[in-house]
Amino acid sequence: MAGRPPPRKGHSAGPRPKADPVPLPGHLPTWPQAVSIVLRPGMATPVLAGHPWLCSGAIAHVVPGPDTAVEPGVRCGVFDPYARWLGLGYYNPQSQIAVRLVAHGRDVLEPQQLPTLEQIAAERVTAAASLRRDLGLPSTDTTAFRLTNADGDLLPGCTVDQYGDGAVVQVTSAGIWRVRAAIVAALRELGLRWVCVRVPSDIHPSEGLPAGSQEPHGAMPAEVEVRLGGVRFVVEPGAGQKTGLYCDQRENHLAVAALAKDRFVVDAFCHVGGFGLQAAKAGARQVLCIDASQRAVDAVLRHAELNDLPVQAQCGEAIHALRAFADGPDADKPDIVIVDPPKFATKAAALDGAVHKYQALNAVAVAAVKDGGWLVSCSCSGLLEPPAFVRMIALAAQQAGRTVQLLALRGASADHPTAPAHAEGRYLKVAILRVTARA
Repeated sequence: MAGRPPPRKGHSAGPRPKADPVPLPGHLPTWPQAVSIVLRPGMATPVLAGHPWLCSGAIAHVVPGPDTAVEPGVRCGVFDPYARWLGLGYYNPQSQIAVRLVAHGRDVLEPQQLPTLEQIAAERVTAAASLRRDLGLPSTDTTAFRLTNADGDLLPGCTVDQYGDGAVVQVTSAGIWRVRAAIVAALRELGLRWVCVRVPSDIHPSEGLPAGSQEPHGAMPAEVEVRLGGVRFVVEPGAGQKTGLYCDQRENHLAVAALAKDRFVVDAFCHVGGFGLQAAKAGARQVLCIDASQRAVDAVLRHAELNDLPVQAQCGEAIHALRAFADGPDADKPDIVIVDPPKFATKAAALDGAVHKYQALNAVAVAAVKDGGWLVSCSCSGLLEPPAFVRMIALAAQQAGRTVQLLALRGASADHPTAPAHAEGRYLKVAILRVTARA
């Protein structure tokens, strides 16, 4: 569709329904370098509720303005079938998520005065930083946190993690790629000395982005020391998974650490040791971190030394280590077992298999816990909804012949806000459970 001339009056470019065609409404505004999106009947409700996504099947008409190339990331105004204004976003004709909204109808001026995406992006970064200040971030205990949480801060496709005096921007949508310079400028206005713009290597091809690329701005250090809940970590900006460090579990680390004093704690799938290090800081009797990555194990040991904490680390498959505890005497079992595996459900077609995999892992983890101890079970698979996640754990406990009581079901830290209507944004689930022998 790129470069296609604007449609003649009464026609539109883009998707058309196969049946019951929706007439193009009259008096539809158009703008240079933007498109007007007209929705099919009944498709406006999620937008009105604040959902930030529109799938391609919801669209009846795509009407380009003058001199507009309809290509990934182009600015768009969204209207219902009666030409009533719904909001502003960017459009990707190649993606199943065709529109990502950056402002809903009442959040911007009249559509005749459509702001640029650069203006909106800068405003979103400033507003996100203000919210974090209200949350007390940064603080003396926490200098690594999520500064902008994509859809949750009405900047879909853009996550920004602040690390000390700099930040890593992860771009996952064509619309954000177009305005990345405005985002970098807004971050520098906040006083950040360096910014790294990163595109993940697994970005979907429909976004048309340079997968695995990085753009440094300012004097980006090779390493930066940060604090996360009072524990010191060394981060390589833009290296490894995500942006270099997982900040979403910070509050969960502290909640679990409150149970750890004088107890034996096993942190399985430990990554850089967030749960285990906090448990040791809280006075755990023994902490064992387990990960299949030697790089992760080396990071745990480095952070343990940096914080002067007595933590052991073991490289190997976590499920095998947990099975050894499960098969051993109760007196040798850990008091607290944490399982925080990688995302098993990467797409809808893989969900059933992922649930079976989670259940098998949790059955072993439950059996590995000492009678009267605690299981902390995590999942970052957004496709696995909380009720199904809890049901999976119940079945795992039944399979292991143990009884569990759910004490808390937690999510990501407060610096990861979401829109109430956007359940997809609440990906992280952390269940804290008491484990006892079955009577």
